[in-house]
This record gives sequence, C-alpha cells and structure tokens, in this order.
Amino acid sequence: MSVAAAYLEIEQLVVRFGDRRVLEGVDLSVSAGETVALIGPSGGGKSTLLRCVNGLCPFRSGRIRVGELELAPDPHSLRDEAAVPQMLGPVGDIRRAMGMVFQDFQLFPHLSVLGNVVEAPIRVLGQPREQAEATAIELLARVGLADRRDAKPHQLSGGQKQRVAIARALAMGPKGLLCDEITSALDPALKHEVLGVLEDLKQEGMTLVVVTHEIGFARRSADRVVVLADGLAIEQGPPEQVIDAPQEKRTQEFLRNVLA
Repeated sequence: MSVAAAYLEIEQLVVRFGDRRVLEGVDLSVSAGETVALIGPSGGGKSTLLRCVNGLCPFRSGRIRVGELELAPDPHSLRDEAAVPQMLGPVGDIRRAMGMVFQDFQLFPHLSVLGNVVEAPIRVLGQPREQAEATAIELLARVGLADRRDAKPHQLSGGQKQRVAIARALAMGPKGLLCDEITSALDPALKHEVLGVLEDLKQEGMTLVVVTHEIGFARRSADRVVVLADGLAIEQGPPEQVIDAPQEKRTQEFLRNVLA
C-alpha cells in the first residue's frame, strides 16, 4: 500500500508505562474505505493503539497521521514515557475525522437515546438543534433504533446501547471509526446486531479499525487482519492468509486458543 493511499498511517509507535512495554515500534497503514481487524492475545497493545490514534493515550515516540492531521509526542516535554501528545491541529479535529466506539458504551445515563446522539453535534459542532435532531433520527434508523429515540440507556439492551454509541460517533461525520472490543460484553444474539451494523458501514465505504476477538467477523468482513502480540505487529495480511494459514507461532497459538 502506498503512503499516498493511506488515510490512517502509524509509524514506529512506542508506548511504555514505566518499565512495561505496551507498544514497541508499531507500523500500520489503513486505506480509506478499508476494514482492518486487530486481533491477538489480551495485553498485546490493541486497545492502546486505538487510544493513541484518538489522542487519549500518550506515547513515547512515533507518528500518527489521519488524513492531513498529525499527532506526535511533544518534543519539548521533559517527561519521557508520559510525553503528552500534541496535535499539529486541534485534537477535536482528529476525533471528528476518526470517531471511536468503546467497549462500555459510555452513554450519558440522564439523556434519552436522541439526546445522546445530538449532544456533541450541538455543543461541539454548533449545529442548530433542528438539524442535529434530523441527522440523529436518520442515524438511529440506520442502526435499527428509530423507535427507541425517547428511551433512556437503562431501558436498552446491551446491543441497543452499543448501536446508539455507533450512531453517536457517526453524528460527528467521521470518515472512519475505531471500534474497541465493542461486542465483548454482549451475548451472541446481541453481538450479531452490532456486527451487522459494522458490516453495513463497511459496504457504505466507512474506514474501520476494529479490535475484536470475533474471528468469524474478521474472516468474513475484514480486508486485512493485523495480529498484535507483546507490543508488536507480528503478522498481517488478508483473512484467508492470517486466520486460515498463519505463519507466526504466536499467531498460531492465539488462534488455537480462541477457536478451541
């Protein structure tokens, strides 16, 4: 993949918390419209990688580019491991360009479904309420929740909460989504609901980077699978190569444990 084709580009990303190495020189390029599944054993650095891209986690060295925006450690910081990321552009811009959906939903419990989706467009983007609500209603229909617009989060199933979280991220108009284990707390039926939404977004051309243990989803829907283990990207390629014919011993062990 050429650099010019990359919408998200990560170069030599290093994250260390004290003596613990979380990421050690990770490189990753994601094209516009591509779906990349990040898999690997727990503690391998997958969630940390997404949090770095979203400006939520400091990193020691390296470079992250999303579109024309860049994120890098502060070269003037005296704090080594905890160097504060500095945007070469407002941090909000990169979060609007690449939205994030979290494992634990993070919905506002006091707001309705509609209120959760319109909150950021109104407060952050300055959209008129009428415009924000019209967009939110379209997005809720898109994720199959048009009839739940007035419900509060405690009245929803886990799968419904996660679909609201996806609609909320989409309300900011991103070109891509970072999805961090968004089905791990759901039972199989609810996982199907949420993964179906991701598959629809893929068909619509959304750029997706998905941390997942759902190997079936990765095999079926990802354009590329990247295996992170011990802070390194140890293997990557199309699903039929990485999942069905892995070359690295660490990948083979992980898949054997997951698919057992």
